[in-house]
Amino acid sequence: MKRILELAGRLGEAVAEHAHFKALRSAREALKNDDDAQTIQREYDEAGEVLRQKLNTGQPLEPEEKRLETELRAKVTGNAVLMNMLRAQADFHEMMQQVNAAIEDKTQL
Repeated sequence: MKRILELAGRLGEAVAEHAHFKALRSAREALKNDDDAQTIQREYDEAGEVLRQKLNTGQPLEPEEKRLETELRAKVTGNAVLMNMLRAQADFHEMMQQVNAAIEDKTQL
């Protein structure tokens, strides 16, 4: 077990040194320092949760809810800080999927 934890620590260090991780950390810091972007993200997340709940329970979306979601999506895509965060998250997620796939490839039963 000690060897596995040592290797996991080394993997964590390698991930922390990778450009995708650094970009994500930088994007999070930029978001933390941008009140407008935080407000847009919060509004979008809240509206998205309401829409997900309705869809999960089979309730129809009201025209006003659809309009709000469209407006908030436009705000997100129009905000450079949020778009940078979304790109950084996607790149990091893809990298971690590849890492996980490499581990799974070696641990097939």
